[in-house]
Amino acid sequence: MSRNWLTKWSRSEDPLIRVFRNSSWLFSAKGIGAIMSIFYLAILTRTLGVSGFGEFMVIVGAVQVLTAILKLQTWQAVVQFGVPYLLAGQNQAFRKLSFQNFWIEFIGGLVACGALWLMLPYGASQFAWSDPVVSAIMGYGIIVFLSVRSTPIGILRAQDRFGGNAFGDAIIPIVRFIGAFFLWLTTPSMTGFLIVWGLSEFISFIVMWLLVWRHRDSVHPLSSETAIAASPPSRTEFLAFLLFTNLAYLVNVIRERLVVVIVGFFVGPAAAGLFRLADQLANSLNRLAEVFARPLFAELSRLFAVGQSQELRALFWRSLRVSALSGAVLFIGLLLLGQYLISFISGPEYLAAFPILLLLGASTIISLAGLGLEPLLQAAGRARNALMARVAGLVALGLLMALFLPMFGTIGAAWVMLISAVLTTIILFVSSRAVIAHPELAKSGSSRP
Repeated sequence: MSRNWLTKWSRSEDPLIRVFRNSSWLFSAKGIGAIMSIFYLAILTRTLGVSGFGEFMVIVGAVQVLTAILKLQTWQAVVQFGVPYLLAGQNQAFRKLSFQNFWIEFIGGLVACGALWLMLPYGASQFAWSDPVVSAIMGYGIIVFLSVRSTPIGILRAQDRFGGNAFGDAIIPIVRFIGAFFLWLTTPSMTGFLIVWGLSEFISFIVMWLLVWRHRDSVHPLSSETAIAASPPSRTEFLAFLLFTNLAYLVNVIRERLVVVIVGFFVGPAAAGLFRLADQLANSLNRLAEVFARPLFAELSRLFAVGQSQELRALFWRSLRVSALSGAVLFIGLLLLGQYLISFISGPEYLAAFPILLLLGASTIISLAGLGLEPLLQAAGRARNALMARVAGLVALGLLMALFLPMFGTIGAAWVMLISAVLTTIILFVSSRAVIAHPELAKSGSSRP
């Protein structure tokens, strides 16, 4: 009986089972990452202290924001325009698309290196960083910016090879855990942790490209010799999709990372440390959401490419029910175990982060309830709609932050995150109604993103 079930699981082409099967590969990586992150987060918080941990996370957050602004994420473009090529057996066209996206990502990384070099003196004067710390920050930034990871992620996902994708992702927390443990045994310092964080990005970058090279002649498992040849996207269509998906990604990163940087600059490193600890724990839920959302986007893109509108609509509603139920269970667990988790990982001096954790966890779970909405809009070629929802949430975040942060400090910032998440999800639902009702019409009219 169990063998039959496993056979059905491994061979089924039911869209939701395919999403879960691909999610299981990513979940294995995220599961490893979650376990490893508990340990290296404990080492970070306990060795650097509340203030030092806050400074470290301000540095990491600032680099990630610069990455989102200047180094374009290309994996969605590779999936969106590459899957039709692979289904039609046009491997040469897929390679050309991948090569194009590699250079887009790499050139953006070079620009980000220059921006960090110009901005570092201001941060050094604000936090009184020593020369070794400044050098470590610059080195960390260069590694992050020049490690072209988004393009190979897109290649592996377009080829339906989520196992390799999961392995490359798992490298980062494993290296961070080993490095943090070594520092804990020797001489932990902010410089040392920055070196470890940069090393984890570099090793993951190397592994990802080795996996791409290994599968360079692979074809999509659902490709067919009778498939209709895919036409290349116009330059306007490609650039518009790349622009809107990256702006949506930027809005998300600003919402997750820039708030920590703002709290650190205007309230202080200790407040940033408490906020980031709560944010890190809440983001573990967000990582679970990404595990499901990324294969969902790839599957929705495939269904749009082959014109299976009925299966697409059914997949969306089934995934929505799963994500809503998962969110409710996760929040109950956070409510019951959040304080114990904070105390276990970082010690009682961090318990002030618990109310912040509940609010940030609630905002993440609100987003989880509408998990399939953004992938649906992007797969339908309506990335602009998804972007506008994110921008509206970001505008609300900025306006309310200016009001709440001076009056209420970190707890005010957490309330702003929750309000922004609710507003964004509502707008995504409204924007998706036409696509949900008539996906075949949405795709046919999606020449303008």
